[in-house]
Amino acid sequence: MAKTKIIVTIGPASGDKNIIKAFLREGIAGFRINFSHGSPSIWDKYLEYIEYAEKELDVYPAIIGDLTGPQLRIGEFKAFGVKKGDRVKLVYAKESDEEKTIPVFNRKIFDLLDPGDIVLLDDGKIRLHVEEANIDYASLVVLNDGFITPRKTILIAGKDLGLPVLTRYDVECVRYAVSRNFTYLALSYVRYPRDIYTLRELLAKLRASHIGIIAKIETRSAIKNLSQVVREADAVIIARGDLGMHYSLEEIPRLQKLIITKSIEIGKPVIVATQLLESLVNNPQPTRSEVVDVINAVNDSVDALLLTSETAMGRYPIEAVKWLKRIIRVAEQWSSEGYGKRTTGSEELDIRDKYAKGLVSLAENISSKVLIYTKTGTMPSKIAKYRPEVPVYVGSSSKHIVRKLSIYRGLNPVHVAEADESTDYEEGLNKLYKQLLDKNEITYGDVIVLTYGRRETTLHVIKIIQVL
Repeated sequence: MAKTKIIVTIGPASGDKNIIKAFLREGIAGFRINFSHGSPSIWDKYLEYIEYAEKELDVYPAIIGDLTGPQLRIGEFKAFGVKKGDRVKLVYAKESDEEKTIPVFNRKIFDLLDPGDIVLLDDGKIRLHVEEANIDYASLVVLNDGFITPRKTILIAGKDLGLPVLTRYDVECVRYAVSRNFTYLALSYVRYPRDIYTLRELLAKLRASHIGIIAKIETRSAIKNLSQVVREADAVIIARGDLGMHYSLEEIPRLQKLIITKSIEIGKPVIVATQLLESLVNNPQPTRSEVVDVINAVNDSVDALLLTSETAMGRYPIEAVKWLKRIIRVAEQWSSEGYGKRTTGSEELDIRDKYAKGLVSLAENISSKVLIYTKTGTMPSKIAKYRPEVPVYVGSSSKHIVRKLSIYRGLNPVHVAEADESTDYEEGLNKLYKQLLDKNEITYGDVIVLTYGRRETTLHVIKIIQVL
């Protein structure tokens, strides 16, 4: 059983009942629904298929809603092609019929533009160098061949436009996610801890504080405030696509390692996204460099790998998952043989952290499996921080907690169907043990560490048994 988890994005290529069931059979840990595309009626259909498949297979993956965030878009005009060296104009307007003129109906971008800036259109597909800029006009030189079409995103490389972290549309999407009981919301373009506070306050008002917040690290401000952002978030996504528009491409590997190290140190799940197996959008197998990229991420002890366009719009969504699973398996095998550096959490904040660290050390020293019963998910998340190399099964009566813990590296969450909120920890642990025994997840001769920590006291229980 792989320790590194796989999360897939649902889209036109994979929004099918049979494909979603195939994903779950392959052991994926979560589904991402990108609120930048589709509509509630489409997302409802995806959720319906997920619910159908998970009930049939008795698994409960995380459901992640990805908020669009504060994006600035260009206005309406007739699309046109450009060559490197061409000159184009930006004008303050909603629309334009002038040749090679791009309307932008936002003063902030003109206030921030300076000669020498690089303007990026359509997620970086078009790069423009600013020659001249004033309050409602700018002249730019095209840096690469391409096609400029209306309503695409625009940003200034390395500059923060200062837009509100939650747009009106985002708030609508948050309400939708709350009504459908999503597990996590991914917050785009996080810059400061207060951005996460803003979403957390909205969730509290909607009586949905149980929904976790994933901070997408994709701006210079987020990197500058990395420690504070990671501490405030419930998990982190390294959004390499947008990060690559604010930093030079050769800096991205260093930033990825920095974010991974900081997240593990603090004890928050870290997910790597964007162009993991991009070639599988059109081809049935990955490139050599993509395989190396994935293996390096696994060796850095990331919690999960997120497929985006590969499964949302690619021709080979199931093959993409199978390839990722295969590469993870090989990478983890190498790690267990001593290849690759094992990274673990280093911050011991309280007695529970010390307990979790000691528990992992004990289980690894006696080569046992770990069974833990939880009502809040707190102790299992602390165990994951220390990157256990032995199987860890986490039982809970709450499907929401099972979903939430599914993205953590090394944890195998199990819904204990015969338990409920009133079930005592000892009883819950016994039910988990029996359920795993019936499913042959634990078998004759296995050494098992049974454990739980009572949330209302500092009591932590450890029992060591052998299955006979």
